Amino acid sequence: MTTIYQFPAFWIESQLFHAPGAGYDGGLTAGGAQFITPEPGGFGTLEMEIGVSDTQWDDPSASWIMSKIGGQIFRIRLSATPQVAYSRNRAKRIGEDWTGDFDATFTAVALKGSTEVKFDLTGVGPIVKPGHVIGHAFDTYMVDEINYVGNVATATVSPPVRRDIAVNDDCLLRPWFTGRISNGADVRSLFNNMGHVKPGKVIMQEAIV
Repeated sequence: MTTIYQFPAFWIESQLFHAPGAGYDGGLTAGGAQFITPEPGGFGTLEMEIGVSDTQWDDPSASWIMSKIGGQIFRIRLSATPQVAYSRNRAKRIGEDWTGDFDATFTAVALKGSTEVKFDLTGVGPIVKPGHVIGHAFDTYMVDEINYVGNVATATVSPPVRRDIAVNDDCLLRPWFTGRISNGADVRSLFNNMGHVKPGKVIMQEAIV
């Protein structure tokens, strides 16, 4: 059984989710081996700039992350950014909830591999636009196109749906992402012994589990 780790709650300076193409260069081993991994419809990618951590003597989470660059899988809840609808002026730490964290509801079945989903935003209104992200279970999707009938949205998303969606499943406006660190050498390059650590840019490639 695959172990999935929870990503630590660092302060996030910037974060971007995108689905760039049908394959990506690997680099998922500590030795830096490169390989191409194909996936029809594309992979999701999450890029993050982590802020300075000044608590490493008591909580060496940065060094722990730097040791997990050999293909280990992490689960991360996205932070408050313009990509996350309903998150303006909200918390900016991974794993930190904010008041008004809202889940929509899927209103139609979408089978694995589909790129169209329908969800109901009653309670907050039609706030999701192209460029926002939504989620189902522990997967993140980019909204590419969206149309509304009242508060019910029909959206085209990328990458394709990773698992079957049922009516009344939660549609997360602040989704989870499951992936592997693909640029381990960059992440660990700024480690020092002073206790004030700023990990390098983290690039995570989607893990389909």
